Amino acid sequence: MTTINKSNTTLISAVSEYLSEADVDTVNKAFKFAKKCHEGQLRKTGDPYIIHPIYTAIYLANMRMDCQTISAALMHDVIEDCGIEYEEIEDLFGKEVAGLVDGVTKLPTLKISSKNNLSSSSQLAKAATIRKLLVATSEDARVILIKLADRLHNMETLHALDEESISRIAQETMEIFAPLAHRLGMWDFKWKLEDESFKYLLPNSYKEIASLVSSKRKEREKYASRAIKLLEDALTKSSIQFVVKGRVKHLYSIFKKIEKYSILGKRFDEIHDLTALRIIVNSKVDCYKALGTLHELWKPIPGEFDDYIANPKESMYQSIHSTVMCLDSYPVEIQIRTKDMHNTAEMGIAAHWQYKDESKYDNGYMNKLNWFRNLIDWQIEIPEDDNYIDSVKTDLSKERIYCYTPAGDIKSIPEGSTPIDFAYELHTELGNEVSSALINGLHVPLNATISNGDSVEIIKSNSSQGPKLEWLNTDLGFITTSKSRFKIRQWFRKEEKNLSISRGEEVTKNLVEKLKINLPLEEIANQLSYASLDELLLMVGSGSLNTPNLVKKLTMFINDDDRENTFLKIDSDDRVGLIRDVTEIISKEGLNIISISTNDTSTGKSISIEVDSNGLIQQNKIYSIIETIDGVNSIDTI
Repeated sequence: MTTINKSNTTLISAVSEYLSEADVDTVNKAFKFAKKCHEGQLRKTGDPYIIHPIYTAIYLANMRMDCQTISAALMHDVIEDCGIEYEEIEDLFGKEVAGLVDGVTKLPTLKISSKNNLSSSSQLAKAATIRKLLVATSEDARVILIKLADRLHNMETLHALDEESISRIAQETMEIFAPLAHRLGMWDFKWKLEDESFKYLLPNSYKEIASLVSSKRKEREKYASRAIKLLEDALTKSSIQFVVKGRVKHLYSIFKKIEKYSILGKRFDEIHDLTALRIIVNSKVDCYKALGTLHELWKPIPGEFDDYIANPKESMYQSIHSTVMCLDSYPVEIQIRTKDMHNTAEMGIAAHWQYKDESKYDNGYMNKLNWFRNLIDWQIEIPEDDNYIDSVKTDLSKERIYCYTPAGDIKSIPEGSTPIDFAYELHTELGNEVSSALINGLHVPLNATISNGDSVEIIKSNSSQGPKLEWLNTDLGFITTSKSRFKIRQWFRKEEKNLSISRGEEVTKNLVEKLKINLPLEEIANQLSYASLDELLLMVGSGSLNTPNLVKKLTMFINDDDRENTFLKIDSDDRVGLIRDVTEIISKEGLNIISISTNDTSTGKSISIEVDSNGLIQQNKIYSIIETIDGVNSIDTI
């Protein structure tokens, strides 16, 4: 069992390395406050509850987060679990800390992977939950950092929960939180969250991989030592100050690599790129000097080189990646970066909250987070539908590649993008008006895949034709991103809107006349609590509000005392059995026929039927059915 004092000592020791004495005192004050609030509460593991917020704070302190974040992490459960009011936290610790605690408290509980509830309403509820999570995150990204630290400690103590909860929490962690950590550039959190989820979701595979890795550890360590020694000797001769480190890839990433290689018929023993080496130097110039030395020592493998220093990732990740044919002709990935780049690479967005003076905090802080806000804002814009969850999962987990506009500007787009996707990334109107495209100066089909480093030119249509409906056909591969799909659907919805309003107006006017309601349509829409008449007409015209339900709503405008029997006038051909067919339908719907008469016309028969004033909804239904009877030409209300 973990002790409170030992855990808090670890926390205070960590924050004392970088926070001021006054800030350390604030953290200690937050600890004492949270400890008192959680007094007597235990976790499922049997530990005092306060252990959980302490470890949440420790994980953030290891990333050198600011005093406000550490304090909020310690108190992140006191509003929800202890009945503490926001105002009390604000009085004791200030508005900023109180806002962070409140932000974490208001984050919705995800239940993303319930296997027993796959209904449309369940999926929409989950979509709404994820949207709330992203909205809260966009307001202050420190909220999601606290949540990720909270989730990591929960994953590390997941064994204490019941089987159903373990499965659900592990699934949502793998599908949402680990990819989110990945997009935030928080690699350490990403790997830990993945490995913890992997352990519970695929326990047999986890044990098998762990056993394989363990059995080959000494052999890998010996190989890495030999390679590091050769690399250090070569770099020393280049007069570069450096540190070379070896790292073993994490279990889940190894599992995915084994899956990939098994398709090629390779066994675990034949996979040699499970170890990577990292060179850390002092400057950007030294990165390229080290690269030259590396390639003189070992031959680079064609197509296995990425320069993220020249083309940083959206999360500001910078590093050179080069896979070389290392000792004994085994491929090994080498990463080269500066100390600052390494810091950002390990902690991602968290690196930008490391303790700074106020002037640095203000200058350029928001600019550094633009990429993050763009990611979040885009997901908030997408409508909640059955595909929303898959959209978020895909957008969070997709890697980004870099390509060039004809002007030479670098653009970051999702891997696997087509020219249409590229156009929508640049501007919605450009996407709507794509006619053709060139990649590296050559005409290509619009469903071609853009590769890293390609130069892409979009040619617009001479007329405003709008996107083609076939672009939404997933089998044709014209688009691959959620953004493109949403923008195309949005265009068609906009085009359809006016037509739907027109259709809705026709249907609504017809029903109002049949029901003899003497009110303007604007007044009817207002009394039915619609924001505008167009909103009502759009719902009717698009089918969102069907005719029977509209009739139900309209009956509120008819007083029972004012109701009169309804007279139906049917013009029809002179056909044997037609009157029988009509009266059977009316009777089947439970309406009383008061009287019926027929007259000969030049084109056939005119049938007049008096129907009981009750059953307005059924009356509307029979209009549609009678119109389908063979020989009926029209039906009206007299």
